[in-house]
Amino acid sequence: MIKVSAPGKIILFGEHAVVYNKLGIACAIGKRCLVKISPFLKEGILIESKNFKLKKFISKKKLFEFFRLLKNLKKEKKFEKIKEIYKKDKLSPTLFVLGNIFQKYGFKNLKIEINSEIPKNLGSSSALFSALSFGVLKFFKKNPTKKEVSDFAFEGDIVAHGGTPSGIDNATCTFGGYLIYKKSKGIKPLKIDFEIPLLIVDSKRKSKTAQTVSFIRIQKKENPQFVKSVLNNLDTISKEALKSLRSKNLKNLGQLMFDYYQELRKLKISTLKLDKIIEIARKNGALGAKPTGGWGGGCCLVLAKNQKEILNLKREFAKNGFPSFQTKIGVEGVKLIS
Repeated sequence: MIKVSAPGKIILFGEHAVVYNKLGIACAIGKRCLVKISPFLKEGILIESKNFKLKKFISKKKLFEFFRLLKNLKKEKKFEKIKEIYKKDKLSPTLFVLGNIFQKYGFKNLKIEINSEIPKNLGSSSALFSALSFGVLKFFKKNPTKKEVSDFAFEGDIVAHGGTPSGIDNATCTFGGYLIYKKSKGIKPLKIDFEIPLLIVDSKRKSKTAQTVSFIRIQKKENPQFVKSVLNNLDTISKEALKSLRSKNLKNLGQLMFDYYQELRKLKISTLKLDKIIEIARKNGALGAKPTGGWGGGCCLVLAKNQKEILNLKREFAKNGFPSFQTKIGVEGVKLIS
């Protein structure tokens, strides 16, 4: 049996803009997805998950039929069809990852057990694809580079994101730590040697990454100059945020979080609950706040002045019905578990 785990992630700056080759800043978080890979007697794949209440067997024949369908849709850039398939079958990205690995290295009968502690809005899918890719490759007695693992995980994000992921999610879950990312240049590690007093606040509504990515893509086709202006402004904010991180200027970083929120909000992918979280953060002295990830729901990041203020903010969010938590950030990426 092979056991592996991969962390969830948060996007500090750059969500949605990274799809269009703008700067992204992300980090891995201390919530992880565990995947166990073991041999299976029947010809096919058995996927089980207690916390997802899932148990599904798919034969080798059906898996490859499904893989070829998705592969052709990807080649033909039929993203709306890919999105429809994902809506009907949430396992479709997982099967696509497996199909890509099997196509390259051959098929094996496998039992795959999944146990994740990552909230759905914080890279849970990408962490699964990263852990799955690393685990299956290790089971095949391969010694993959993290880039190879990340590339296979990216195939899962293609399906989960509706056809046009940026690559920042799979890279962060695989490589871990802090990183900066640009689609045309790939990833670059970012050294952060100080504690960032960050609180993660849940809107209690699932983010809609596939829908919001698609919605912005449609807006870009219909109103290219406006969307281009927003994306350029987001890129400028992210570049300034990178300077603030490197100079440890938390006050400026916080203001840039508010700025990013206001700018991306112009593309109409925020929600009343996300807006409420930002409002509470502002009224209670937070240095900054912004939604993270796909928007349309999901979580917000709230930057506090210090740890004492984190506790005060937690109480305020709880009063308003929003659960929140802290976790380690900048943690190790995908890894074997002995």
